[in-house]
Amino acid sequence: MRIRSLLFSFMTAALSLTLVLGACIGRLATESGELAQREQQARKRSQQVSSLLVLAHEFALHREPRTAQQWRLLHAQVVKDLQNKLKSSADSQEASESLASAELLGTIFAQLLETNEPVDAQPPNEATQDLQRQRSALLLDQLLLNSQVLTDSVQRWGHHADQRRSQLEKNTRRLAIAIPVLMLLILAWLALLLNRRILKPLKHLEETVSAISQGDLTQRSATRTQDEFGELSAHFDAMAVDLVSELRHEVAVRKQAEAQLQLSASVFTHAREGIMITDPAGAIIDVNETFSQITGYSRDEVLGRNPRLLSSGRHDKVFYIEFWNALLNQGMWTGEIWNRRKTGEIYAEMQTISAVRDEQGQVKQYLSLFSDITTLKEHESQLKNIAYHDALTGLPNRLLLNDRLQHAMLQSKRRKDMLALVYLDLDGFKSVNDRHGHAIGDALLVGIAKNIKLALREGDTLARLGGDEFIVLLVDIYKQSDCGPMLERILGAASAPVNCSGLSLQISASLGVAYYPQAAEVNATQLLQQADQAMYEAKHEGKNRFRISGLGELT
Repeated sequence: MRIRSLLFSFMTAALSLTLVLGACIGRLATESGELAQREQQARKRSQQVSSLLVLAHEFALHREPRTAQQWRLLHAQVVKDLQNKLKSSADSQEASESLASAELLGTIFAQLLETNEPVDAQPPNEATQDLQRQRSALLLDQLLLNSQVLTDSVQRWGHHADQRRSQLEKNTRRLAIAIPVLMLLILAWLALLLNRRILKPLKHLEETVSAISQGDLTQRSATRTQDEFGELSAHFDAMAVDLVSELRHEVAVRKQAEAQLQLSASVFTHAREGIMITDPAGAIIDVNETFSQITGYSRDEVLGRNPRLLSSGRHDKVFYIEFWNALLNQGMWTGEIWNRRKTGEIYAEMQTISAVRDEQGQVKQYLSLFSDITTLKEHESQLKNIAYHDALTGLPNRLLLNDRLQHAMLQSKRRKDMLALVYLDLDGFKSVNDRHGHAIGDALLVGIAKNIKLALREGDTLARLGGDEFIVLLVDIYKQSDCGPMLERILGAASAPVNCSGLSLQISASLGVAYYPQAAEVNATQLLQQADQAMYEAKHEGKNRFRISGLGELT
């Protein structure tokens, strides 16, 4: 049987026994109280009967009506109490006898009263008086006799209650002795159970563990009971078998680790990545040869120093806060960082820093591996510039324009101001291109782009869609009237003469303008379509002018 089941059965039995004993003691206490109350009532009625007898003698001697009245009241109280007792008492026979004796007393006292009342108005003669005295004496004797009978009945009642209460007290004393004895027996059984089912198996298991810890791996636990300790013994034996196998494996692993250390030392020396090891405080413990090749610092120059000597100053405090949060919370940080060589040259590196912890989880060292990616970053910057800028003019292309337009529309909503999207198409560019060739045409486009860019504010954007089509994004506009002078400057810049290989060329431009926000919500594509449509209207109306479409209002 499992130990938890035994303990549950013990607790259930102990609780049940406690409840039964508590109920018995409560019942005995209740019944003892009831019997004590019955004894008190019996004594009270004995006193009342004695008082009736005294009042009867006093009445016989003095013939006072007040005494008779007192006797009647006391007798009525006694009868009433006996009647109530007859209804509620289990001893109905004794209560009935006592009630009959009390009623007989009332009858005798009534006869005594009759003997003391004159029969007629004539004064009684000596013989009559003597006869009355004899009758009164007989009635008093009879009253005394019946009072004694009633007193005996009441006393028997009280004596019976006293006997029962004495018996209850004996039973209570027996329970008081039996309860400790029973509890001692239960505790003795529990102690025996604990010793046999728990302490002995634990002692044997402790001896086995001690022997194994001293190197005797042949020891096994012998507990095979069908309980928790039997399961523990089986698991322990299985663990001991695994331990032997693990130790053999550990020896092989240790030899392999030694070989791995030699390999690691070789890798550390010949690795093509820079390696730097620091203590938890950040002092440099060791670096490899590649570190010196990348940074320009020799090993002796950096030992004991902090890696801050490589700082380029290009990263703010927020960067280093996030850097240390990741390193302390996650134990690793990976990313790009800009550092400075010994010569002062700033370079980019891809770096991974890992925390090396001991068996207690405390950081012992930080290991940093990095490689120089300056060339890759420059190439990436070139590719990014090609992807987002026009190859001829260097202006933002359609892709970058769309990104800036989306951002500007969000900012306009947030700031509750306006922006203007200007679609610009050169007038007569095709004839210049056909007449003077593509080289001159390209030079003209570059010159016009420079002129227009000089006419814009710092936050505005000039982009080339392709051919002779440009887009101007004007931001931070608070009312439409502010946009007119800027549009005139753009027209003037587009029509300014441009010197192209000794030729002074001059053309004009047509502008189409769309404002945002508008009464109805529009997206970037719709806004561009509105500006395009307005530009065609400007061309049809004579060129070298601007037209506005999709008028918006400040929200």
